[in-house]
Amino acid sequence: MSVELEFVGHACLRLWENGKPTIVMDPFSPWKTELTEDVLQLDADTVIVSSLTDPAHDYVDLVNGNPKVINALDVSTGKTEATINGQPLATITAAEIPDHPEGTDDNALYSFMAGGLWFAHMGDLGFVLDEQQLAPWAGKCDVLMTITGQKYTPKFHELDAMFEILKPKWIVPMHYAIPPLGGEGEAGGGMTPVDQFLNHRSEDPVLLVRDQKVSFPLPESGNGRPTIVVLEPCGYKATGGIPQFVCN
Repeated sequence: MSVELEFVGHACLRLWENGKPTIVMDPFSPWKTELTEDVLQLDADTVIVSSLTDPAHDYVDLVNGNPKVINALDVSTGKTEATINGQPLATITAAEIPDHPEGTDDNALYSFMAGGLWFAHMGDLGFVLDEQQLAPWAGKCDVLMTITGQKYTPKFHELDAMFEILKPKWIVPMHYAIPPLGGEGEAGGGMTPVDQFLNHRSEDPVLLVRDQKVSFPLPESGNGRPTIVVLEPCGYKATGGIPQFVCN
């Protein structure tokens, strides 16, 4: 059974099954512009957040109605349990970078089963994790939603080491510079754009989807390297210089 993955923006993605939105991951706080008073809203049954201490990752009000909310940090620390499609959520306790100017908040990475594949989300990871720390994700990382902006998050060479351990089939970049979401420069968060990640991983095959959603499973590379799948963010799209919210 195929599933669709949609990139909303920053670290927020949405998973669709059977033609309807089911899971929103790490929703971010909405914004308004001088040109519009519209605020993005999403539909889903379940929201998974890497913590409940960061509005860039835990803004549950972005989702309409009363969805089930799963705090992955609570799962990773044993405070609660959670299952998705009959499989326990696979979590890894982590935190932001030790010298983060806004404080070192704890958070968690999480992975869940959908359509016969494991979808793994890096949450708000601030530093590289070794093989022992990544053990809960062993065999549970088919699609890896990867932080690639480098500011207060793992650098490219540190991500390389984690990829070698996890061996994802597909990598979906997220948490990178997309003005006004985490744009370049200190005012926008100082993150790097996705092109820099693609240049660094130049030996990997790349699929530029040119759309907000893609269906999994996709063809595998066949050369043992992961395929990088680049999605367009539906939470912000500039048309004639005017911001447009285009999520369905």
